[in-house]
Amino acid sequence: MGSLSIEPHLSVPQLKEHLYSCRNGRYASYWQIILTLSLSPGKTAKEYAALLGCSEGKLYRIRRLYNKEGADFTKKLQWGGRRAPRCLLSYEQEEALLQTQIATALGGGILIAKQLRDAVEKKVGHRISDDYLWDLLHRHGWSKKAPRPEHTKTGEVKEKREAFKKKSLHFSSQKVQNH
Repeated sequence: MGSLSIEPHLSVPQLKEHLYSCRNGRYASYWQIILTLSLSPGKTAKEYAALLGCSEGKLYRIRRLYNKEGADFTKKLQWGGRRAPRCLLSYEQEEALLQTQIATALGGGILIAKQLRDAVEKKVGHRISDDYLWDLLHRHGWSKKAPRPEHTKTGEVKEKREAFKKKSLHFSSQKVQNH
């Protein structure tokens, strides 16, 4: 590819000021890219990448954002995650839906995920993922509370423990009486 050039949104002293005043290391590296492109034009992306120790893709992305947005390009940076809002229901709609389920939970009943899933799917009109369901509960401060499972041999162990206690109490009371 050809050389990389940047729009003259800021002068070299202004670029240096942004770089030196930057407290975020990641953003400082972005300003370093812009400053380097400004100070030494005419190189290829591969040469800049070797000089700055970053990928060519990063160079192109930062340059494109700076050329488009100017000095405020760092406010438009987004790395990873979903960039478009994809919530199926608003927070208020989710809250109202959960309010209908609270009566069951407060009455000592168990709120079953399948029942909640059915209610949400009916509301949105299509199937939802497990992740959406758990994220919905997490957003509203709900957590998974389940009775701790009991081992199948718990009854036997309790009986042995009680028998041991009775036996040891019997022996200890005999020792006290003999002395």
